[in-house]
Amino acid sequence: MIKGSLSSHGALHIQADLTILIRRTMRRRRTRRSRSRRTYSLSYLLSRQPKTLRKHRDYAVMLGHLHASKRLQQLRISRRCYTLLHHARIAPHNLHHFYRTYRLPADPFFPLFFSIKRDYLAERERIREERRRYIQRAVRSLPPPTLASIRYLGYLERHYNAAGLSPLWQQHLFPGSKKQADACSRYDRAAWLDLFEQHLLRLEQRYRDLAPLIARRVHACLVLGLVPSQIPPPRPTADDVARRYRALSLVHHPDRGGDPGLFIQIKRARDVLLDS
Repeated sequence: MIKGSLSSHGALHIQADLTILIRRTMRRRRTRRSRSRRTYSLSYLLSRQPKTLRKHRDYAVMLGHLHASKRLQQLRISRRCYTLLHHARIAPHNLHHFYRTYRLPADPFFPLFFSIKRDYLAERERIREERRRYIQRAVRSLPPPTLASIRYLGYLERHYNAAGLSPLWQQHLFPGSKKQADACSRYDRAAWLDLFEQHLLRLEQRYRDLAPLIARRVHACLVLGLVPSQIPPPRPTADDVARRYRALSLVHHPDRGGDPGLFIQIKRARDVLLDS
């Protein structure tokens, strides 16, 4: 009796789950059909373009062709056709195939639109490439220990990231704009070490495989300028730690005019690496 009631109860649960799954599938299909059947006007296409596009020398001519043609004003294009236009994915020598496939009139509006949009996309790509080169130059001009530390932290996150990516490194450590690159070039050693410490805390919170002990060891190595070459980082030898501590103490000791906060970090890093 008990087994029969349990089995019937389980069957009811399975049937309910199947009903929910079927309803969700039908809802998704209806949504996809409604999206595929949606059509767009050329006026709507132009309204979705960036304002910079209107500054093009041929924009007014293209707009004149649209206003002069009743057929173009009443034309409705499919979602696929809209996407091809919006991203300018049709080459000039394929325009006749484009007209035939989507039953469009061979109006001068379309080659003008593709030409204007391609010029806009090319300009955006040129600006992105210029920004990328500017950031690279700014990063490469950083002191070698700082640059090596930045690179290692990128490798560290890719090691623990399941997809081999470094999202936190890209978002918080590596500059993504000219303004951030200029700000990074003005950081002193203490500011960089604070930034590295905050970044390691974010990595600990994001990746559970990164043990706090490893994160502290990495930060201690970066403070002393002993950038690791492996992941997880091996413990530096006592001689290397003592040598780097003496060299940094001669520069950053408060009695010699150094930063007391930075000197405390140097002492703490030595203790972390020498603690068995």
